[in-house]
Amino acid sequence: MYRIRCAKAADLDGIFELAKHLNTINLPADRQRLAQMLDQSSQQLAGSEKPDQAIIFVLEDDKDGVLGSATVIARHGSPQAPHCYFDVIDEQRYSPRLDQVFHHQVLRLGTSFLPRTEIGGLVLHPSLRGQGLGRLLSICRFQFIAAHRSRFCDNLLAELLPPLDEQGNSPLWKALGQRFTGLTYREADHLSGQEKEFIEDLFPRGDLQVSLFSPETQAVIGQVGEQTKGALRLLLEQGFFYTKRIDPFDGGPHYRARTNEVLALRNTRSLRAHIGKGEVPVIVGRADNEAAEYRALRCSVSIHGMQAHLPEEALRRLDLNVGDELLVTPL
Repeated sequence: MYRIRCAKAADLDGIFELAKHLNTINLPADRQRLAQMLDQSSQQLAGSEKPDQAIIFVLEDDKDGVLGSATVIARHGSPQAPHCYFDVIDEQRYSPRLDQVFHHQVLRLGTSFLPRTEIGGLVLHPSLRGQGLGRLLSICRFQFIAAHRSRFCDNLLAELLPPLDEQGNSPLWKALGQRFTGLTYREADHLSGQEKEFIEDLFPRGDLQVSLFSPETQAVIGQVGEQTKGALRLLLEQGFFYTKRIDPFDGGPHYRARTNEVLALRNTRSLRAHIGKGEVPVIVGRADNEAAEYRALRCSVSIHGMQAHLPEEALRRLDLNVGDELLVTPL
């Protein structure tokens, strides 16, 4: 039975191996940076309100250790480190002489200083894909937000990965960002995890005509990569929508939702634990006030009034006793 819990410093080796499968700003394949992120995660769980620090969750079993991870950033965007994006603007031009309307897309750099909660990167060991565990990892973050609602903002943001080239680089960054910063995509991705001022300082402020880019670059703007399509389907199901904004690094789309309107948050219930036979598959989690003690797993429950009946093994894996409060979120 797989279990999700909050990450600890001792998970560094396992998370580092997982990061090699994705290696993004949210989960870089860099031991020093990951150790720092684990420390920041512990601080966030202890009550820190510093922006742009991720809470890290891990998926584990009894024998193979860490097999997946997911993150959520309680507060992303501040006056000191604003949220940067490109607005994707549809523009029309008409020529009376040609009697023809031309349609263009324009990119316009923008920044926001208002914090929002970011649903960060999710990594699952390749051997476990297709078993519904990615969905479990993703939805557990919404359950955690529901359990500790005051820690999080009123809007949720998800920045999705676009199609990348065979070397794992961004066509948009190569066509745009690299020319204005002198940095490779990986260098810029790494630097942005520490500070983002160079984007505001160096990127062009005027409107950028998308038609001036190559067809290959135009094709990735606002699109999601093949491995990200499952995540997109889940977000849409939960109530997220495309904001017509993209990441200035790689052109990946930004999706947003009102926190209290997300399906999993609205449907999370607090019930009392009892041993019994389950019938409906759900995510069951601890409802402790201590955020660091959060644990969750997938199992079947039967709900009778304010009671949730579930297998004894599930209670054991959650370190709960009969009568304890727990969280139930439909899958």
